[in-house]
Amino acid sequence: METLRVFLVLVFVIGSTVTAFGNTVSDESVEGIVGSDLTLKCPFTLPDGDTLYKNSWTLEGNESHSNVYTYYADRDNGPQRALRHLINRSEAVCSDTECRLTIQKLLTTDAGTYKCRVEFEKSTSQNKVFILTIYSPPDEFALRGHKSNYQKGDNLSVECFAKGSEPNTELTWRINGEKVEDPYQVDTSFDDGRVTSFLQLNDINEVTNHFGKKIECIAKSPGNAHQDSKYFLLTVDDNSGCARHLLTAASLVLLLVSVHFL
Repeated sequence: METLRVFLVLVFVIGSTVTAFGNTVSDESVEGIVGSDLTLKCPFTLPDGDTLYKNSWTLEGNESHSNVYTYYADRDNGPQRALRHLINRSEAVCSDTECRLTIQKLLTTDAGTYKCRVEFEKSTSQNKVFILTIYSPPDEFALRGHKSNYQKGDNLSVECFAKGSEPNTELTWRINGEKVEDPYQVDTSFDDGRVTSFLQLNDINEVTNHFGKKIECIAKSPGNAHQDSKYFLLTVDDNSGCARHLLTAASLVLLLVSVHFL
């Protein structure tokens, strides 16, 4: 009989643990941009015959799992409240299928792991975890080293750099919209908050379709939430054409001189 009591107690404890933590869906990685607004969407399934009681958001990894925002479906049950550093910058609202936390004017300190918890009057709670990273765009982003005109047979070396981003900006090159995949044409390095990438094109030739091409450097955040670009148009002078024109003009001058002396 004593053994049966212990077994029943264990079952109750385990059952309470499941009810307390509820069902958690897989983590979602989200990227926000410093100074912009961000909305975290927490979908849930409302059980039949049940109603939404409360939605709470916590910042995991904090000593007390700091409460960020609590939303009560029944306003008479308790006030909606925002705590910690998100006060006056956040709002949570819920529908019958989704709860949303909107954070305004993101700061780098807003990064972290957020847990959305949806509680019902009768049923087990439902949870979702968001891993939020905050991207700060570069202070400087530019191209340099390119010329307005190139000659056939010239080599092209263009530098693209981004400085001051956090985390580091990712730089890629595109020629007429097509990404440059050849590792022998692109050399990228990282040094003290500065990302530098060089594009190399050897033996530029009008015949090889380099003429009039759009050379573009793309700077984007690791999660693709932010993107910027710089570009120039590659123009190639036709030396052979110029030479033919000069030869024709010289021949015409000689012909006129010969006629004059006849």
